[in-house]
Order: sequence, then C-alpha cells, then structure tokens
Amino acid sequence: MTATLICFRIICERSPPFTARIYAAGFDSSKNIFLGEKAAKWKTSDGQMDGLTTNGVLVMHPRNGFTEDSKPGIWREISVCGNVFSLRETRSAQQRGKMVEIETNQLQDGSLIDLCGATLLWRTAEGLSHTPTVKHLEALRQEINAARPQCPVGFNTLAFPSMKRKDVVDEKQPWVYLNCGHVHGYHNWGNKEERDGKDRECPMCRSVGPYVPLWLGCEAGFYVDAGPPTHAFSPCGHVCSEKTTAYWSQILLPHGTHTFHAACPFCAHQLAGEQGYIRLIFQGPLD
Repeated sequence: MTATLICFRIICERSPPFTARIYAAGFDSSKNIFLGEKAAKWKTSDGQMDGLTTNGVLVMHPRNGFTEDSKPGIWREISVCGNVFSLRETRSAQQRGKMVEIETNQLQDGSLIDLCGATLLWRTAEGLSHTPTVKHLEALRQEINAARPQCPVGFNTLAFPSMKRKDVVDEKQPWVYLNCGHVHGYHNWGNKEERDGKDRECPMCRSVGPYVPLWLGCEAGFYVDAGPPTHAFSPCGHVCSEKTTAYWSQILLPHGTHTFHAACPFCAHQLAGEQGYIRLIFQGPLD
C-alpha cells in the first residue's frame, strides 16, 4: 500500500486557540474534491455528499494528551466532511463503519494520522514547549558517557556516538543482549556458528538472543517526558526514556489492510518480544 499524494486536508483557525481539524480527500486541478472510483460515497440526511478515501484516513487521539501519563486511544476513520466513523472491516471495504457522533475531527497534541503507507504524529506548539529539546537529549548523552560505562568482557569504556546516526557502528558504541538487557561493547564471545541468525549468548547471564548496537533516539518530538535514556526498543536498539518506550510499545499502528502492530517511533521497525522494549543494564568502571 502507498499513501496518496493528496489524501487529506488540515484546516487551522487563524485566531486562538488555533484549532486544527482534519478532513479526508483533497482537491483536484479544478478545485473539486477528488475521490477514487472505488471510494465509498453517500448522501447525508441534510442532502450533502460525504465519502471516504479508498484506503482511508485514520486518526488516533491519545488519552491524557501527549504526556508521561498518555494512554492509547481508539483508531477512527475521518470522512470528506470531517465526520468520525469506526473502522471498516478492511481498509478499502465499500461499507463504511458506524458514525461516532460524540467524537470530532479536531486534532490534539499527540494525534496520529495514518494514510495507509505513512503515519504522521501531530504536535502542537504548546505540546512541543514541554518536550525535551535536542540540547537536553545531547546533555543526557554526555551524562551517560561521563559515567564511563564499561564492557564486562573487554573492560573497554563505552560511549554513545553523536546524536546524528551514522551508517557504520562506532568502535566504542554500546551493544545490548535483547533478552536480558546487559550492555557490552562489541565482541565475539558466545558467537557460535551453529546458532541461527544474530542470536548470541550473554556472558553475564547465559541467556541467548539477539545482540544489537544501541542508538540514542534523536527526534525529541517523539518523547513523552524528559527522563534519562534507560530503556531500548527491541529489536532495533533505539534508546530513550522508560515512559517513552512504554507508551509507544502500547500504540498499535495500522499495517496493511487490516492488521496492527507496535513499532519504534524512530525507525518504524516492528517491535518484538514480550514488551517490545527492555531495561538497559550498564556496568560502571572498576576503578
């Protein structure tokens, strides 16, 4: 599935409180609303035409806002006129869902917009003012590195590289065993040829599982709090605060025509494991 170039509109008020509302479909070159031939269309009770895009414009508003207390909301579909409906049986089904009259198409801080091929996070200026800045994330990175975490096998000092992700792994970059959370430097201990894939045996607790490099999540807008980077998403290894990993691991994003799965907000990789994230266990310097 791919996202249509113009499949939705957002209309914002120009005066406080600058309310933003989302509507399905866009305009063609003749300035008329454009819908595909297979899109669901109908006439409303007041004589207006309404409809849904072929693959739908889905919206999810988090409960308790986009904060450390946030909880997932319910995915809904938005129509051309901005009405709210429950989801169709499949993404492109002709039969629309039931109208949810008590809900509106007004976007709020943390709303997710799914376009069947792309998922957007809506943040407000007010919400972003409470979000950790890139400068704050950099300070947290330096604080971790200043603690001089060590590899329990090689006893070499580990350090997170700069916030800008590189294509190659840094020599001092931390690695983690995803089944237990023990952090090491890269080494070949426990790498047996008979094991399939990337599974390795942790020298600290002997648990067997994936062994991946750790990367600090650098997009501040995805954080729900300013807590220290103590947890990592599995299996990609992106590191952020505990409450941020806990929140995103609960968010089931639409995938394909009728399935949902949780994904890392930094790389969109589908999460794995019982929780979708792990607590990192660092070893401090011996001196």
